[in-house]
Amino acid sequence: MSVLKTQEKLKQPRDLYFCCSIFTFVGLAYYGMKLVLLLFLAEQVSKGGLGLTPAESASMLASFLAWTYFSPVIGGWVSDRFLGPKNCIILGMLMVSIGYFLGYIANSKMDINIMIFLSGLGIGFYKGNLHTMVGNLYTNDDPRKDGAFSITYMATNLGTLFGPLICGLVANEWFAMKSGLSISMYGYRYVFLFSSITVLIGLFFFIFGNRKFYKPLNNDPINGRESIRKSLEYKKMLASRPLTLIEKKRIIVILVLAFFTVFFWIAYNQASMSIALYTKEHINLTIGNFQIPTSWIDSYNGLLCVILGPISALVWVKLSQTKKGDLSVPKKMSLGFILLAIAFLFMIVAVIQTGTDPNSIHKASVFWVVGFLTFQSIGEICFSPVGYGMVNKLSPEKYISLLMGVWFLGKFAANKLSGYTQAIIDQLGMLQVFIVIPSFLLIFGIILLIMNKKLVELSN
Repeated sequence: MSVLKTQEKLKQPRDLYFCCSIFTFVGLAYYGMKLVLLLFLAEQVSKGGLGLTPAESASMLASFLAWTYFSPVIGGWVSDRFLGPKNCIILGMLMVSIGYFLGYIANSKMDINIMIFLSGLGIGFYKGNLHTMVGNLYTNDDPRKDGAFSITYMATNLGTLFGPLICGLVANEWFAMKSGLSISMYGYRYVFLFSSITVLIGLFFFIFGNRKFYKPLNNDPINGRESIRKSLEYKKMLASRPLTLIEKKRIIVILVLAFFTVFFWIAYNQASMSIALYTKEHINLTIGNFQIPTSWIDSYNGLLCVILGPISALVWVKLSQTKKGDLSVPKKMSLGFILLAIAFLFMIVAVIQTGTDPNSIHKASVFWVVGFLTFQSIGEICFSPVGYGMVNKLSPEKYISLLMGVWFLGKFAANKLSGYTQAIIDQLGMLQVFIVIPSFLLIFGIILLIMNKKLVELSN
């Protein structure tokens, strides 16, 4: 009987899967739209694009990606001081739906800039606050919390897996105009319409399902369970209350670990940058008579995250039941650094086999890239989801959504800095850089292990 009770306690609450459904809705729309945005901007007008130069198109896409990782700070601040997570999510999803629709009717660069601003701001309003709502389902010492964020990560990556696939079909098949086998008009605009409708459906599901399927542990005003008047009074009280010494120490832990995330994501981003370019030129993507589309690389990463999310959730819970207990967050993040370093070993072998001459006829096997992506994804699962749980656990209540936004700044900085890697590769050479990156990853992983004891002490 006691075993059954223990198992029951370790089950994730139904409310978590409601939150996961929202992650999937917004992820499906975002990752599908993001894939098409650059193509839409750069494609000639006669074929359904805006006809911007490649440089202009790449710059606008980079601005959009950077904005989506900076705006959660704004959304977090508004949530903590004024609206609360639930209302911010509603407002954010509405802005995103409208923003994507503006992409559908856009006819100029200005129209796209407005779309980028509105949808990027909307993403900032729901991104961190969705994670806050997940965290509110658990006590800080609940062994299920890290696993819960791994499952939400899986739900998000369902969008990474299916978004590019569906939106590729929308643009190139279902709404494209063809002359024989060639496409005379791409259906890019309908991708934005699809994304807008997808987010809108998710918004309605969130609004009407929230009362029935979401019940946080603490029914305090910040979760929208009291009147608006009481909620505002509660927020004013929180804002005026000074931080305790323990809360200040925990904020330090969050900021230290956020600093480390920058270097993880710089290395991680090479999958869609330098490694993607190398794959295009030097990897044999043919298996039998089948040519593997380069875009499937992103889908493979999404597939692995979908599979690994529940597995890691189970592993963390099982570890919590052992004598030594679950691994600390710094140890898990250190493991992520080490696994990502191992991933680069596959690329080193591939480059040694082929060299870097683009005119070389010798190509490496696609399985080297598969090996890289496999270890990269395992490292990602060890690193990224546990960070969300850590921020939710350690953040003072008055800053919980704001600090979740700050956590996303690590990705913002990494996205801005990742672009410089290609310039370094051009100077030093691809092989040298592929050796340097895992070396630094191992160093950061070891530093985290050394700091683990101190960071755990500051967290308690």
